[in-house]
Amino acid sequence: MQKKDGFIDYLVELPNYLTIFITPIYFLTIGPMLIEMSRDTGFSTENLNLIITFFTIGLVSGQLTSIIYNRFMKKVVILTAGYILQICFLVALSFARDLIVFYVLYVLLGYVAGVIWIQATNYILESKINNKPRLTTIFLSFYPVGNFVAPFIASSLIKNNLNWRYSYYITAFIVLIVLLLYFFVKKINKKENILNETKEKINFKEIFKIRYINIIFILGCTFLFFYVIPETIFATWSATFLRKLRFFEIDKASLAVSIFWMAIFAGRMIVSTFAGKIKSNYIMLVLSAMGVISMAFFVIVKSPVFIYPAIALAGLGCSGIITLGIADASTVYEKGRGLLASIVFAVVNFGTSITPFITKFISARSLSWSVGVAAVFMFLTFLTIIVKIIYEKKNINKAETAI
Repeated sequence: MQKKDGFIDYLVELPNYLTIFITPIYFLTIGPMLIEMSRDTGFSTENLNLIITFFTIGLVSGQLTSIIYNRFMKKVVILTAGYILQICFLVALSFARDLIVFYVLYVLLGYVAGVIWIQATNYILESKINNKPRLTTIFLSFYPVGNFVAPFIASSLIKNNLNWRYSYYITAFIVLIVLLLYFFVKKINKKENILNETKEKINFKEIFKIRYINIIFILGCTFLFFYVIPETIFATWSATFLRKLRFFEIDKASLAVSIFWMAIFAGRMIVSTFAGKIKSNYIMLVLSAMGVISMAFFVIVKSPVFIYPAIALAGLGCSGIITLGIADASTVYEKGRGLLASIVFAVVNFGTSITPFITKFISARSLSWSVGVAAVFMFLTFLTIIVKIIYEKKNINKAETAI
C-alpha cells in the first residue's frame, strides 16, 4: 500500500515551485518599464522589447542542454552555481548601457534559467510524492503567479519614482532567497536530502527502448505543441485584438488578459484536486473541448458582457492541459526523466517562440483570424488527445508489460 501524500511532502518542494515562479520575473518586469528604459538608455522600445526574444532563446537552449551537466555534477551543484550566476548577471544588467550587452546578458540569464528549470523539474519528477499529476499542476501553477508579480514590481518602482534598474536588485534578492531555501528546506527533510544525491548517467538507447511508449511520448509532445500556441495567442495578442477590432480602451483590454491568467490559475487549483483521481487524458479532453468553444465564441462576440466570460472560460480551458500533459509525458519511462522533461519543455517553448510569427502572418490578412486560429490549434489539441486515448486503449496489454 502506497504511503499517503501529506501537506509537508508538498511543502518541501517549495524551492522548486519558486524556481518556476521567478522565471517570468526575469524578463516580464521590463514590459511596463519600456518607456522609462528607453528614456534612460536612448534605445527604442521596439529594440528593448526584443529582450524577451533573446531571453526565450537562452531559456530553450538551457532546457535542451541542462541534462548534460548531470553527467558530471549533482543537481544541487548545478542549482547553486546557476543561481550564483543569475545574481551576477542581474547585477551586471543594472549597470548595462549598451544594447548588445543587454541582449547578451539576457541570453545568458535565460540560458541559466533554462538549466535550473530542468533541474527543478527533475526534483519534482523524482519526488517521493505519489500523485505526480497533482504535484506537477501545483509546480507549474507558480508560473502564472510570477506573471502577476512581475508587472507589479515594475509598476511599484515607477509609481514611487524609483529607477527601473532597481528591479534587477529586487529580482536578485528573490534569487538569493530561493537558493537558501533549497539548502534549508531540503536539508531538514531527511527523507530526501539533496546533498546525498548521485550523478546521473544518460543512455538514450536504454531510455527509448519500447516502441509503444515512444509513440505515447510523441503524441504527448504533439498535443502540447498544438496547445501552447492558443495559450500564447490569448496571453500576448488578445489585448491587441480587443483594442484594434473591438475598440477597447487599454485598461479594459488589460483586464481581459488579467481575467485570462486568473482563470488559468484558478483552473489549475481545481484540476489539482482531481489529478490522480480521474485519468489525465479525460480531464485534458474536457478542457480542450471547453477551450475550442470558448475561443471561437470570444472571436465572434462583440460586447464586453460576453467577451469577459468567454476569455475566462478560455483560461479555464487552458488551465490543466499543459500541467497534466507535461506530467504524463515526462514520466512515461522510470529512467531518464530529466531527458524526457528537457524534450517536453523544448517542444513547449518552441511552440511559444513561433506563435508571434503566426499571429504576425495572419494579422496582416485578417485580424479576426489572428486570434481565431487559436481555436483551430486547440481543436488539433483535442483531436490528438482523442488519438492518444484510442491508441492507449488498443495497446493496454502492452502497457501492462512495457515497463
